[in-house]
Amino acid sequence: MPQYKLVYFNLRGRGEPVRWVLAAAELQYEDVRYNKDKEWPFKKPETPYGRVPVLYVDDKPLNQSVAICRYLGRTHGLAVDDPWEAAKGDEVADAVHDLLPHAAQIIYARAANDIDRAKMLATDFSTTTLPPVLRELERRLEGREWFCGSKMTWADVFAACYLSQLAAQYEGSLDVVPRVKKLVDKVVKLPQIEKWLKERPETPM
Repeated sequence: MPQYKLVYFNLRGRGEPVRWVLAAAELQYEDVRYNKDKEWPFKKPETPYGRVPVLYVDDKPLNQSVAICRYLGRTHGLAVDDPWEAAKGDEVADAVHDLLPHAAQIIYARAANDIDRAKMLATDFSTTTLPPVLRELERRLEGREWFCGSKMTWADVFAACYLSQLAAQYEGSLDVVPRVKKLVDKVVKLPQIEKWLKERPETPM
């Protein structure tokens, strides 16, 4: 079994879906969390592309959260063999991942105490950006239990990670997409995910 080390900030953000996939696969790993202001400026030049998260697999670095999760899925039974179904799983993960910069803008505006801008961004996100993504995900689940193939894959875990956070932020946002909500609930209630949520460090976001 390879030795895994995940490097990210002491935040959820782009590192959290990787932690969820690691938990779903029941893998042991070293969870390295840099302080964004004190440590990161010195560590950034050593990091591929100058970005995190990075997963080190026996000291070999792999960057970008979707690529990391896909790799873990393929190597630990959380992937499908059919190329089309696998591509649709990639599509779901990318679509959900694309929501993150929009959500981050809201968080940054709130942190800067720019209440008017935060409200404007939140309204635009919840009425314009989020609904078409949720509608397409709901259509994808028509007549099926998971986003790709006939079993849970890394793409389901990846999507559930971000969508559960959105549901906590925007109460009732998943009520209009019951199939998506059911999938998210199933992933969140996995014993290994419940364990991670209970044990993970408290972070501001």
